[in-house]
Amino acid sequence: MTKTMLVLFWVMWLLDVLMALLGYKEFILGVFGRNASPNGRYLLLWIALLAIMMLLIAGSIYFKNQGHPSLALTTVAIPMLVALPYALYLGAVIIFGSKTNWR
Repeated sequence: MTKTMLVLFWVMWLLDVLMALLGYKEFILGVFGRNASPNGRYLLLWIALLAIMMLLIAGSIYFKNQGHPSLALTTVAIPMLVALPYALYLGAVIIFGSKTNWR
């Protein structure tokens, strides 16, 4: 693994971990928050989402350690592709300002 690929891997991996932690925070607030009323479907949905994130994060580390850098980068990039539309929306809000009429 080249140094550039290694740095790119760790940056993307840390962003994935931050996404997983934000998801975990939302899960905890949804279960124990002030207006929380979780049902079984809600819990199953969040547990499945967090388990998938954990598998992607652990799988990317496994592939990196086994000497498959392209597979590790692909695995770590999957959550980035899922979050890309939201990131583009936030970028548009930051660039064009919050007083823009979005209708």
